[in-house]
Amino acid sequence: MEVLGLFERQSLHYLLFKCEHIFAGQNKNLDILFPTKYEYRQAARLLEEKGFALRLPEKTERYKSMYCFLHQNQLYSVHLHREIAWHGMIALDKRLVFQRQRKINRLISVPSPEDSLLIHAGHVFFENFRVTPREKEYFTMLRLPNFDRDYLQMQLKKNHWKKGFRTVVQNNIPSQRMLMALWSLKLLWEPATTVYLLQKGMRLLLRKMDPRKKGCLLSFIGVNGSGKSTLSRKVLEAYAPCTQHLGKRQHYYYYGWNPRFFLTRVMSHLLRKKNTSVFKNTALQKKIQKFDLFQELLFIYLAIEYYYRYWADIRPKLRRGSVVVTDRYFYDIYGQYPYAVQSRLLPLLMKIFPRPHVTFHLTAPLAELRKRGKTDRNSDEQIVTRERSVFPEEYLAKQQQNYGALTKLVPLRTLETVEDLEETCRSVLNRTWRLLI
Repeated sequence: MEVLGLFERQSLHYLLFKCEHIFAGQNKNLDILFPTKYEYRQAARLLEEKGFALRLPEKTERYKSMYCFLHQNQLYSVHLHREIAWHGMIALDKRLVFQRQRKINRLISVPSPEDSLLIHAGHVFFENFRVTPREKEYFTMLRLPNFDRDYLQMQLKKNHWKKGFRTVVQNNIPSQRMLMALWSLKLLWEPATTVYLLQKGMRLLLRKMDPRKKGCLLSFIGVNGSGKSTLSRKVLEAYAPCTQHLGKRQHYYYYGWNPRFFLTRVMSHLLRKKNTSVFKNTALQKKIQKFDLFQELLFIYLAIEYYYRYWADIRPKLRRGSVVVTDRYFYDIYGQYPYAVQSRLLPLLMKIFPRPHVTFHLTAPLAELRKRGKTDRNSDEQIVTRERSVFPEEYLAKQQQNYGALTKLVPLRTLETVEDLEETCRSVLNRTWRLLI
């Protein structure tokens, strides 16, 4: 209603369609039709001024665009239409639809019963390829004595999908391939639409073959005890309604020390048997040399290990358009190793390593860090609290200094985690929801 009020105050004419589920509160998508291209563009401008983000432009599908907005941790979508069309195929003459509209109240206008039936049938025939119970209920209106069948026949004949309509309303739905074959009866009359569909199919194929990342990667880094594991899980819980609304998958990934190379696993196993670790010992060293060849070689090896994990575990998810939240990242190496600020190679490795869309640097006062319990993952990858041996205060202070220096090498957003966890989570969501679309 706020969106409709915005349009009404600017004297825009519009019509809601496919809106029955909206009135029932069963969906967070709103479809709005405009009579002119000018009003369609004005509506888009108003939404952008109010902070809506464009998710699907007309380049994706002719005659429509889709805008999203986060309100009270819930994502809403507004679909703007300048024709009643699917896949660039116009189904109805919108001028006649506007002439027959029904006014529900000052803000809400809807199509006539005949146009509503045609719109639902068109949605099945041109896009959805299946009849839902709601559509079946609409199709029963054909039996009403005062139903204007002549108007239906006129619209169908004018827009060349009479046979497709009859196939749909008889509930005798053939295969998707057969329905698309029925499109040919319409496309014979509309060669320009045929060319558009071929172009759209080619663009879709090229998008699928595009090796670039299509998903969203967010990472949480910081000093031990700063709340990375807890916050990354809470953020995923907050994302769930948004990713579900967008039809995206979301994943949690622990990017701490979890070796994948066979040689690294063997080394870690042998050192664990001796109750030592070259990685932990070098991290806790007190004397820092100006140049340490062993440390430089260790950083190169770690970069290879982490890079392999990125390409094997994270990049495939991003290519499928998923949302990935990582607990730690390769950047943590710079904060965890005292020698990092002296390294000649590590700053370069930080800059060339694949960059997340957003990296949050979590921080807290030293006294707070030393009080917090250790969080870890059990066999089911669930976060559990365990007893921890607290690192020396001087080591945690050195970590904080290193993370401060890291902000000069890679873009980080700092978050103080002593605040209310729910408030921190909302802050992350408000900063990142546009990346999800």
